[in-house]
Amino acid sequence: MPKVFISHSNQDSDETLFLADALRRAGIDVWVDFENIRGGADWLCEIQAGIERCDAVVVVLSQASAGSVWVERECLYAWQLGKPVFTALVADILIPLHLINIQYCDLRQRPADGMAKLVASIRAALQFDEDARQHAPAAVSRQPIEANFFPYLEQLPDGDIATLVARDLFHWSRAVADDVAFSGLTRPGFQARVKLGPKLVTVFSVRAYRRRPSAQVPLDRLAACKPFKAKRARKSVLRALNRLLPPAQRFKADKADRRPTLALHHLSSAEKLENFKEILLGIISELRAHGG
Repeated sequence: MPKVFISHSNQDSDETLFLADALRRAGIDVWVDFENIRGGADWLCEIQAGIERCDAVVVVLSQASAGSVWVERECLYAWQLGKPVFTALVADILIPLHLINIQYCDLRQRPADGMAKLVASIRAALQFDEDARQHAPAAVSRQPIEANFFPYLEQLPDGDIATLVARDLFHWSRAVADDVAFSGLTRPGFQARVKLGPKLVTVFSVRAYRRRPSAQVPLDRLAACKPFKAKRARKSVLRALNRLLPPAQRFKADKADRRPTLALHHLSSAEKLENFKEILLGIISELRAHGG
């Protein structure tokens, strides 16, 4: 009989009990902390041992568990051991980076259908040990990386458009910049940088802001480099960026000393996206020509 470890937040006891009972009725054994850890036991060791003894992990995915450090650690430990991980979605939430590439079973509107899908997925994955070990995505990370950033971005407002624009900028920047790196846990994104002597200077970044995925040009940081030490050079960049925006949303002059941020949906036309790239390429060329 397969055995499943249920990873959950203590705030989701009702949903966890429902899930545990349904799995048992389907002939799947269950390990859950409030049933399997005795009083006085070393909680952390028991959790670790529970994951090691189980064949798979199911995450009860809610607002509370999505923000739980312990649920995240349980998932990452399971992946380290080569255990398949499944998600049971019980709330309307933004799926976190480290779970974004795991196909979820939806228990929100039609829990019986969601459970049937979950049970079938567990049985299929555990039919052969080799299949089970290959079930988890190869690139699992709590940090933003190429494999999880774009699926995460797709969940956000205007996500389909934002993802197309972001992917285009990502692949373009890898061809023209010296370094493209992902960063940010709460506001994941990537930044394109050029090398000036021993330092890397950020030219632009793309951030998955939850309300408005955006591209940002850090003029305040560029102000430390020639020719952008001169305010007129930064104002010239700002004027070019403003031509990409509707009149009512154009940046004020003080943004020349700050970080103008454009919603990615403003770059959804091919013409505006190419114009934005031309602005960035101009910055890169100036930085390289003046050497910082």
